Order: sequence, then structure tokens, then C-alpha cells
Amino acid sequence: MTEIPALQLEEIDFAVEKEVWNIYELADSSILKVRTVLVKLLRRKIPQSENKPLPAGVSPPTEEFSANFQHITSVTKTKLTLMGKPTLPAPPEEMENMPKTEVAFTPFIEDWNIYNLPDGDKLKVKVNLSSVYRVNDHYDELGYPVYIVNSTNALIRVTKPAKK
Repeated sequence: MTEIPALQLEEIDFAVEKEVWNIYELADSSILKVRTVLVKLLRRKIPQSENKPLPAGVSPPTEEFSANFQHITSVTKTKLTLMGKPTLPAPPEEMENMPKTEVAFTPFIEDWNIYNLPDGDKLKVKVNLSSVYRVNDHYDELGYPVYIVNSTNALIRVTKPAKK
């Protein structure tokens, strides 16, 4: 999303209509669940003076959003041969430098999160995985392998309620 100066932002309240677990089958036979959670939503009204020329019939945007998310990942199934003795958690910046193996993935379930805004709009957010890495010889508190998941929330759209 575009970087917006903080003074121009208005915090928008929202209600969760649906937050989903997306499920991926990894090439190493593990099952990975990923959830993105909207934590804060900010909006900026776009003045007409900032609008750029658009093709005929296309309305200029009147607002833009900035959002903060938290991502939750969980391994729910893996082969016994991939499990190991739990290791101490490492900070993300340290984990990025550890030896790791890229693991291909196939989406099993991918869906939209839906949030209701005070003005009746709905905000839809979908997490997009770009890559998954298994950290070599690193295990969570239950002995499951630790994965680094790279993702974005690039597909965000607002839909107005139908006029009656």
C-alpha cells in the first residue's frame, strides 16, 4: 500500500465479518495454515486536486486505505521424519540468516477475510503466499519444523452496498 503521512489519516473502526484460515499443502507433505488478521485500518480522503486524468467513464478514487496486519502460521500435520527436538525460538531477523530449504506449496483452501465498515462498506482482504522456507534443524515447542512464510495482502478491495 502507498505510504501516507500520518496527519492525513483517520482511524476507521471495523467489525470482523469473516477471518479465515488459508490451508496449503507443502511439497514435504506438511500442512500449513495461514491467517492474516486486520489490526488497524486508516483512511485518507483524496482531494480532487490530486486526481490524475483517467479514461472516459472511469471515476477517480475518493479515498485510500492503509492497514496493519498480523500474520499467524501453524503447521497442523507433518511427516515424523521432519519432526525434531524443540529448539529455542529465534528472532525473525536471526531466523532469516539460518540455513533453510525452500518448499513448494499448493493452495488447498484460500478465501477472503471480510470486514464491515461503519458506513456500510465491506473491506475484503486476501493473503497471497509468495514463498515458504523450512528452517533447517529448527523446531517449535511441539517438535514441528519451523517455516518462514513470505506473503502479502496485495488484493484489497472495497465494495459499496447496492443502492435500492
